[in-house]
Amino acid sequence: MSKYEMLNNVAHADLKIRLDRSSELGDDVMFCMTYPFEFRLALSHYPILVYRDKDSNTTFPIALFGFEEGENLFLTQQGWNARYIPIMVQRQPFSIGFQQLEGSDEKQQVISFNPEHPRVNNIQGESVFDEQGAYTPYLEQVVKMLESIDVGHQQNKLLVDALEKHELLEDTTIAITLKDGSSYELVGFSTIADDKFEALSADALKELNDQKLLLPITMIMASMSNLGNLVDIRNVNVL
Repeated sequence: MSKYEMLNNVAHADLKIRLDRSSELGDDVMFCMTYPFEFRLALSHYPILVYRDKDSNTTFPIALFGFEEGENLFLTQQGWNARYIPIMVQRQPFSIGFQQLEGSDEKQQVISFNPEHPRVNNIQGESVFDEQGAYTPYLEQVVKMLESIDVGHQQNKLLVDALEKHELLEDTTIAITLKDGSSYELVGFSTIADDKFEALSADALKELNDQKLLLPITMIMASMSNLGNLVDIRNVNVL
């Protein structure tokens, strides 16, 4: 597990972050967590599924990039071939950390980063601090992303709690067969059951709408058509 460091403008004055996209820079991921506030952008490219992480025992929506570990079908020699990259990928190598306030039981949020991430260096990329030690526009953008992610975690909990309450989730096995005869099975993911969604009562639909969850749920359902796009990309790669 990576050890994160709290960011400061003295020890990390020369820190730079590479923003180009490649496997070597850690973009060779099969999926990443996504959030309701970005579903509208994410569903233009990616299937959105629901995943239970056994290590943390948490359930959350994910954007799918490939069919096997380490595969990102949107990566090309030119970079990430999509108009939108999910925020959990964009924010790398930064994260929100917490620091104990002296003489208090309270903790304050701080920016932390993974010093071992391949994007981190002192030579190439976007500077994190300017010559006066102030945040650069790039780091200010990162801060906004991290704040959005913090809100997104709360949105995800509300969404998953509602999906479980109304029993809308169903485990799924997605079978993929490619033109070269190779096949894959995606297991460990859940989708929203169409029949259960259609059977929701008027009161349940109103409750979901009042919680601003009805639209995100329908976006998850609509995004499943993107599985065919992933298959098409994979078929091109195997020819």
